[in-house]
Amino acid sequence: MSILRADSIRDRAGTGAPSFPNGAVATGIVTATSFVGAVTGNVTGNVTGNATGLSGSPSVTVSAIDSTGISTLTDLRLASVADKITVSSGNSPSLSYNTGGGNVAVVHTATGPITLTVTGIPTTSDFNNRSLNFAVIVKQGATGYACTDLILNGVAFGARAAAGVATDISYPSGTVATGSTSCYDIFNFIGINTTGSASTMTNYNFISIKNGDFRFY
Repeated sequence: MSILRADSIRDRAGTGAPSFPNGAVATGIVTATSFVGAVTGNVTGNVTGNATGLSGSPSVTVSAIDSTGISTLTDLRLASVADKITVSSGNSPSLSYNTGGGNVAVVHTATGPITLTVTGIPTTSDFNNRSLNFAVIVKQGATGYACTDLILNGVAFGARAAAGVATDISYPSGTVATGSTSCYDIFNFIGINTTGSASTMTNYNFISIKNGDFRFY
């Protein structure tokens, strides 16, 4: 058995990496500034960068995941879910759809009719055939105020409940929701894409249901 000791190994020309046509077996620690190809066995330590093309049954353990951008899943099964909310005061709550603002606005100390504004709703083709869901939870005082108006990507949706008009909001039996007093009211909005195309907000029809009068006492 021979032992090779060297500080640097290169190909014959001295300008590239040598070839190991029959493979190489390392029983110690291997370090590299970059690596291309398949790895058999266990990798320990910190790995940075992008990993693509994993095959077989890899076991990957991470302490946390920081994911940004768009993820499309066919089947998502979660053990627990905590919805992101945005808390605001006054009559004009707002949500930023594409930066993680959540779909739920919580309103305190409203002094008049409430309008929910949502920005950043995708209008690209990969958002086709989707529904939109928003909720406004209002902590009511001595006077109850309703959220019956939306502004979505700059397009206004109102509470006139006119059937067949895209920018009107439809209510059960055509009765527009009203606010109660000294309670929590929840105003739910569901946007139905009637054409399949997400290119404009006017392709959505919105329906609204109020769940309310959740008393403080």
